[in-house]
Formats: sequence, C-alpha cells, structure tokens
Amino acid sequence: MMSSDGGHLDLWATYNEIGYSDCCSWRWVKCNLTTGLVIELDLRAARLGSGVAWSFNATLFLPFKSLQVLVLSENFIAGWNKNEGFDKLSQLTNLKVLNLGHNYLPFPNVLSPLCWISSLEVLILDLRSKGTMGSIEFRSLKNYTMPIDEGITGKCPGLSNLRTVVLTGYGINDITVLSALGLGADTGLRNLEKLDLTGNGLNSTIFSSLKHLPSLKHLYLMDNDIVGNIEMNDIIALSNLEFLDLSMNNFESFVTTKGSRRMSALRNLQLGDSDSNSTKVVESLKSFSSLKELSFIHSNLTASATTYALRNMSTLEYLYLDGSYLNENFLSSIGQMTSLKVLNMAFGDHYGTLPNRGWCELKNIQELSFVNNNFEGTLPSCLGNLTSLRWLSLGGNRFTGNIASYTLWRRLTSLEYLDISFNRFEVPVSFNQFVNHSKLIYLSVGYNTLTTNTEFKNWIPNFQLKFFAIEGCVNLQRLPSFLHYQHDLRILAIEYNQLPGNFPTWLLENNTRLAGLYARDNAFTGPLKLPSSRHLYLEQLDVSNNKLSGHVPANMSSAFPKLISLNMSLNLFEGPIPSDIGGFHLRGLVLSHNFLSGGVPSDLAIGSPSLTFLRLSNNKLTGQIFSKDVRPSLLFYLFLNGNSFEGPLPSNIFLKPLIALDASSNHFSGEIPQGIGDNTKLLQLDLSKNHLEGSIPVEICNLKLIQVLALTENKLSGPVPSCVSGLPLEHIHLDKNQLVGELDALLNISSLKTLDLGYNSFTGNIPCTIGSLSNLNFLLLNNNQLQGEIPTQICLLNKLSIMDVSFNKLYGPLLSCLGNLIQAENDAETGSSYFHTTTRLAWSDFLSWISSARNYHISYDVRTDFSVMDVETRIQFTTKRNTFTYKGSILKYMKGIDLSSNILTGEIPIELGNLSKIHALNLSHNHFVGRIPDTFSNLHEIESLDLSYNSLSGRIPVGLLELYRLAIFSVAYNNLSGAVPPFEAQFSTFDKSSYEGNPLLCGVPLDNERSSTKSSNTSNDGSDESTGFVDTESFCIGFVVSCGSILLGLAASLGFNPYWRAAWFRLVEELMLNSYYFLLDNVVTPIKNRWW
Repeated sequence: MMSSDGGHLDLWATYNEIGYSDCCSWRWVKCNLTTGLVIELDLRAARLGSGVAWSFNATLFLPFKSLQVLVLSENFIAGWNKNEGFDKLSQLTNLKVLNLGHNYLPFPNVLSPLCWISSLEVLILDLRSKGTMGSIEFRSLKNYTMPIDEGITGKCPGLSNLRTVVLTGYGINDITVLSALGLGADTGLRNLEKLDLTGNGLNSTIFSSLKHLPSLKHLYLMDNDIVGNIEMNDIIALSNLEFLDLSMNNFESFVTTKGSRRMSALRNLQLGDSDSNSTKVVESLKSFSSLKELSFIHSNLTASATTYALRNMSTLEYLYLDGSYLNENFLSSIGQMTSLKVLNMAFGDHYGTLPNRGWCELKNIQELSFVNNNFEGTLPSCLGNLTSLRWLSLGGNRFTGNIASYTLWRRLTSLEYLDISFNRFEVPVSFNQFVNHSKLIYLSVGYNTLTTNTEFKNWIPNFQLKFFAIEGCVNLQRLPSFLHYQHDLRILAIEYNQLPGNFPTWLLENNTRLAGLYARDNAFTGPLKLPSSRHLYLEQLDVSNNKLSGHVPANMSSAFPKLISLNMSLNLFEGPIPSDIGGFHLRGLVLSHNFLSGGVPSDLAIGSPSLTFLRLSNNKLTGQIFSKDVRPSLLFYLFLNGNSFEGPLPSNIFLKPLIALDASSNHFSGEIPQGIGDNTKLLQLDLSKNHLEGSIPVEICNLKLIQVLALTENKLSGPVPSCVSGLPLEHIHLDKNQLVGELDALLNISSLKTLDLGYNSFTGNIPCTIGSLSNLNFLLLNNNQLQGEIPTQICLLNKLSIMDVSFNKLYGPLLSCLGNLIQAENDAETGSSYFHTTTRLAWSDFLSWISSARNYHISYDVRTDFSVMDVETRIQFTTKRNTFTYKGSILKYMKGIDLSSNILTGEIPIELGNLSKIHALNLSHNHFVGRIPDTFSNLHEIESLDLSYNSLSGRIPVGLLELYRLAIFSVAYNNLSGAVPPFEAQFSTFDKSSYEGNPLLCGVPLDNERSSTKSSNTSNDGSDESTGFVDTESFCIGFVVSCGSILLGLAASLGFNPYWRAAWFRLVEELMLNSYYFLLDNVVTPIKNRWW
C-alpha cells in the first residue's frame, strides 16, 4: 500500500477535496497531450516524515500502461511483497526511467528483480545516507527486515537498453555483484553511457573490470578506495570515456607501464578533495593530451612544480580550483594558458593584490571567479584587456577604489554577469559607468559604500537587468534612479539598507515577470500597497523587519496567484488575518511579530492546500485556530507562540503531518490531550508558559522521533512517565512545574544535550547513570528536593557547559574531579535547524535558468531565506546576583557551576582552580571549611565568584587580584581573617558587602581600617604574617591566655581578702536560688499540670 503519511499524496487528496480531480494538473504528474495518459509520475517523498519502513507493491502501478518515468525516491521502501516485486514492472513496456534512490532497499538482493525490466534506460539506486531525510534523522532501519520475493525463476533478460546506472553509497567493493544487471563480461551493457559508483569501496582494478563497456562516456568514482598508482592503459581501454571523476580518492599518480599511448577521448577530469600528493598527481596529467576541463578542488597546490605543471596544460579550456590553496605566483605565471575560457579560484583564501601580468593575458577567458577570497587593494588596469569576459565574480574580498574611477569597465562591454558584492568599493548610486553594457543581465553590488553622483542623475541605461542585488549598502538613502527604466527583472534584492519612505510598489508594476522581491530590514513605512493589476509571476515576497503598518492587504492571493512564500514579520500590521491571504501555491507564510488580532481563519488552510509552514508567533491573536473540522493535511510546521489563545488545547492543532508545534507563551489551560500520541512525526513540541495542569500523558511516549520537549512554566504535576527513557530526546525543558518522583528515567537518555528540571519537587538521589549522558551540555536540577551525595559519575560529562544543582539537600564533600569539567571547547549545542525548504526558491531557480540559458559554467547556491525549523535552546542561570536567560551565541560561550544552598561539607578542592574557562562559580550557603584555594587565581575567565555563607577561614588569596574579569565577588559571612586584597583593579569595585560577616577582616572598604601600610601590601605567596593585625590562630591563643590571667587574678583576690570571699559566696548562693525557683515556676509546674 502506498499511503500518503503526510507526503505529496496528502496534497493530491486535498486537491480532490477542493475540486481539482484532473491528475494531469498536479505538478508531480505529466500526461501525454494527445492521449491524456500518464507518462511521468513523481512520488518522491510521498511518505515524507513517516520514518516507517514499508513493503513495495509493484502491482499498484500496472494500470499506467504508458508510464515512462517513475520516481519513488525518499519513501522508506525497505522490501517488497511476495509476487509484487519490482520484476512486475516489466509489464510496463514503456518504462524508461526508474528512480529508487534514498530508500532502504536490500543490496544486492534488489538487483535480481530489477533485471527483468528490460525497457529501462535509466536506473537510480543511490542509498539513503545514515537514516536521514533532509537533515531530519530518523530511527535506524539497519536491522529492519522486510519480505523479499526470492521465488523469481528463469534467466533474466538483462538490461541491455540501460544508458545510465547510479549505484552510490552501497560500499560495493566487488564489481561482480553487478552481474545481476548484466554488467558482467559475458552479457555486458553495451549501450551504457553513464555509470555512477560514488561512495563505494572500489579500488583501482575497477578500470580493467569495465573494459567490456564500449559505450561508456561518463564514469563517477568519487569517494572510493582507489589508492596507489592508476594504470593509464586501463583507462585508455575505455576508448569512448569523456568524463572521469576521481575526487575524494587518495591515489598517487597516473602511470604508464606498458607502452606510451596517450589518452585521446577524455575531456573532463575531476580530482582533489583528498590526501594525495597534489604535485605528483598534477605532473602525471601530461598523459591526458586532449583534456579540456580539469577540476582540482580543496587541495594544496602551493608547490612551484604544481603551478609549472598546470600552466603547461595548453589544451585546458576550463580550470576549477575551488577551495584549493595556490602558489602566490600562480596568477602571474599562467599567461601561456591561452586556451582558457573559465578560471574558478573561489573559496581559496588567497591574499594580497591581483598582479598586473600573467592572468591578464588570457584573451579568450570568458568566465572568471575570485569569489570569497581575501584579495585586497585596487583592481589592476590589465583586467580591461579581458574583453571576452562574460562572467566576472569578485564578491567576498577586500577590493577598494571608486568604481567610477576604473576605466577598465569601458572595455568590458561583453559582461553579462557582474558580482562585486561584499567588498570595500565605492559605488556611485547612478551606476552610469555601465552605460554601454547592453548585455548586462546580472548585477550584484551589495555590502559596499554608495556614493552620490549628480552628473548622471537621470541617465537611461542600455541594458535590461534580470537580476539586481543592492543589499546592506552604506549611505544608500534611495533606490537608484535607473531602476525606473528596468522592465524585465526576475530577481530584485534590496535588503538590509534601512531605506525610508513608502514601500516601492512601482517595482512590481514595472517588472511584471518578477519572481522574487526581497526587501527585508529596511525602514519602509505606511501601508503595503499592492500593484494595480494581478502579478502572475511573483513567487516570493519578503518585506519583513520594516515599519509597515495598517491592515494586511485583503486580496493578497488574487494579486499574487503564484505566490509560494510570503514573509511579513517584524512590522506594525494590525487587525485580523485576511481569510484570502493564502493561495493555491502558497507553501510558507510568516506573519510573526506584528499586532494582529482575532483568530486564525479556516480559509487560510482551505485555500492554501500546499501550506507546509505557518508562523504566527508574537501577535495578539485570540479565539479559534481554524475551525474544528478543518485540519490542514500538509502543515509540517506550526508556530503559534507568543499570542493570547486560551482554553483547552484545540485538537485540530495536533495534525498528523506535524514535525514542529510551538504553542508556548499563550493562555491554554486544561490537560495535555492524550491524542498527542498520534503525532508520531513530531520532532519538536513546545507548550511552555501556559496554564496546563494534570500529569504528562503516557501517550507522549508514542512520539518515537521527538527531539525537543518543552513544557516549562505550567502547572503540571505527578511523575514523568518512565517510558521517556526510550525516546531520542535531545532537549528537555520541564522546569517550573510541580513534577515529582525520582530522576532515574530522565537521566537514562543518552542522546540528551539539555536537561532542565529546575523548580519542581523531584526527590531522591542523583542517579549514577548520569555518567552515560556523554552529549550533555546543560544540566539544571536546581530548586528541587534532591538529596544524597553528588555521584562521581557526573565528572564523566566532558561536554558540560552549565551545571546548576542549587537549592537542594545534597550533602557530603565536594568532588575534586569537578575541576575537570567545563574544559571543552565552545561547541555546546545551542539550537537545531532541521529543514530549509523555504529558501530563496525564486533566486535559486533563476541561477539554474541563467546557467543553462546562457551556457555559464560557474554558478553558486544562494543563502537560505529563513530556517523553517529553528530550535533555539534557552537556559536560565543565576550569575552576578541575577537570573539571566541565555540563548544563541551567548549561551554557547557561557560556562558556570552553581552548587549553592545545599549541605555540602569539607574543604573546597584545590582542583577547582583548573576551571580556567568558567564564568560563574557559586558555592555559597553550604558548610565548607578551610581556606580559599590559592589555585582560584587561575580562574582567568571568571566573572562571578560567590563563596558567602560558609565557614571558610584564613586569608583571602591576594592572587585573586589577577582575575581581571571578576565583576561579582562575595566571601561574606565566613570566618576569614587578615587584610582584604588591595583596593585596586577589579577589587576597587567591590564594597563592604562583599566581606561583611567576617569580623576579623580589615582594610578598605571595611570600616575597621586598623591595618598599617604593611598589612595592605601582604606578599602574594601568603608566607609573611600580617604586622598590622592578628589572624585567627593568634587571636585564639591571646584570648585563652587573657581569660586564664583574669581567673587567676580573681582567685588570688578571694584568697587574700575574707570580706570579698564571703560576699562572693552569698552572690553565688542567691543566683542558685533564683534559678531554682525560676525553673520550678516556668518549667516543672506547667509539665505537671499538663500530664497529671
């Protein structure tokens, strides 16, 4: 059965419900225009989010007799039913393309039934990697077994029509396993032109094993185990081979041991991204005399011999060196490579200025990329010699100078693509320097400084741009005037400029084919006015983080009928959400951080059947969320947090397809519904900061994929279900509830990175199993009723950044091994992003189109628009006498330990001085004795140190003066003595409250300043005793001697004077009588009256 399970078939069901019954109108189906029969069926990710393996039934597809293309990738297929296997697809005699990639099909068992589909020309079997879909990780299916039909009889006819085979990621180390497809020497695939064996375990013998494939043109062997020397004659035997990918292999070189024949057919060779000796490999490339295209990426090519070998490859036309380190003289040495048409040196971390010779002699160069390096200075004038340039990418460097002062632009009139973004150029806002560039269609100038040029204020350009990006520019006060003359823009990015005034609706009206308009982070004000006529091409509109106000336009769906993504967050919009804001194609809608009110209209879900992402956070929404009978079938991500919804949690927000649900910071009440267990695809559930009560339902254990569980600040009670120990949880936030019970189940989840159980009523000991939480970054057990000693296993948490067990009843000595914690680098997990489906789709599509339409050979992906699912960890931790909420990058760098308000005893271990990266240490309100360790002077990063309310004695180490970041310091209410540290550096900011409650301390800022100059300059090693005051030991000795002297004097006086002796005994007798009658009246008599 091919159930939808929240995938594309759910969308088809929704189409049917709203009246779209013609399957040929579905974008995943293609029909023959004459017969109307289905010829292509794309069911990739049809079971998206299920994470459940299933058996394939080929008979479901037999009615599609004209089917030519069948895509079943990303569907968790793990086997097939008996008599319903892939061999049955042989009845589809027109089937030419079968894509089974990214499933869990057993290999090589799957090859036998596939062998019967003799009509196939393309077979794709790339293995699902590590049990993931996108970047969502599902439970492993490694040991999962499915029924496999082994009853196939007769000889397989073979796949003699195959032209393309993709078998990647299976770890194949013996090519003979592919004989089931006819890949053996006896049967052969004589028509095979493309073979992709990426990500296997093949060695260099693969070449001789493929010599029976006479038609092979493209061979992909990336990421195999090819080492040592590669025999050239084995490659030469593949006489028609034109493309060979050997990247991510650690071979040494190409050698010829038999004869000296040279390669004649190979045109394209892909190398690099390995540990090979790059120089030796490059020098051996002389055997490839006909090579036209060479890619040598992510490698060390700094040797002079490497540069020499490359420049002598005179036939090269395309050279890709992305991410490789090159010799500093490379550019000045390649002038003789006159055949070069494309040179890509992107992401190479190259420094210095561009030389004025060598590369400037490449008169045939058409595409040149220096993007994302560290080149600086001005552009050399010889760049103007490259008059054939069509593509020039200089973005992401530190080039300087005024663009208008470069005369080279006058000669580069063939430019079609120009990227100078992310530099230090001064760019005239008129852009008149490109007046003669009639072929220019792509211009990106963002993140430079704009200058005013009044001379050419209203010039009319000769070009019609299709792409224009002017993002993050300094001094940009208005949009360039030449944009008024642009009518063919497809992508326009004007983000991060703080442009004032009204939203430029005229850009939409002038450019009726605009697909993407990105205008976030400006200062546009007033209402959002829509164009006067329908815009039939706009797919993405982002006006977030402006100052737009008024109501959200009511006719958004009719104004932009093709809209896929709409982001209007971080504005000043108010009023209700319009019911027709959606649209048939809308997938992502973000209206967060506005002042919207009312409920969530049902028509938003009904009219947007493709909606997968909805963020309505931080508004003033109340009332109903859709209507009770409306349940969007494809909504994967729903964010309702930060509103004023109230009442019980509505059942229709617990949708089966949901991957993320955030309903935190509302006024929901009642119990968590038991039906939550039906949301088996949930990865993130956040119901924090509501008024929920009752217990955590045991049905929550049905969420077998859950990674984030946040129920903070509710009124939940009872124990946490013990079955949660079997969930793949990474972040648990249950703090500020009324939960009870012991911690055994919660401290047995090995995947945990965050555990926050503070402000509850948990009891018992901290279990020893805590040592198994090897990934734990944040542990907060504060304000509970835990008791017992801190287990030594807690010292095994070597990734721990924050530990708070304050306000419990823990006792016993402080573990010395705690000094080994908080030492890991700052790699704590502070959040997770799972999907990036709502990216700049229009932008990305445009780059794909322009690369193919203009026959460009260099292209790059673009930045994502916003994270579809962005889970940010938030931790409350007390430091500097205040409780702060840490998140994001700040949390990543925060390190602290809070053991305060327990019953810990003994001395403070000197090993705590090893916590050199800690920012906050709180040991207050315990029963520690002994001295403050001198090793605390090693806590160089510490900002808050609290040792107050203990029984510490001795001096305050003067070495603490070296703690220059210390902002909060308290040793109040101990038994410390001697002089306080000198009133200088950070210690000059601490008042007497830091030292109060220690009567034997003296010095500034205390009131009892009896210390001499010597006492304030006590030696750092503490070996000298203070000459201005006494310490505790001296005081005690003096006190005993004084008391003894007084008693001896009194005894002597009574012995020599009889009158004093008689008076003394009368006084003692009177005191005894008074005490006797006081006890009789106030103690003995009341007790007798009560019991007798």
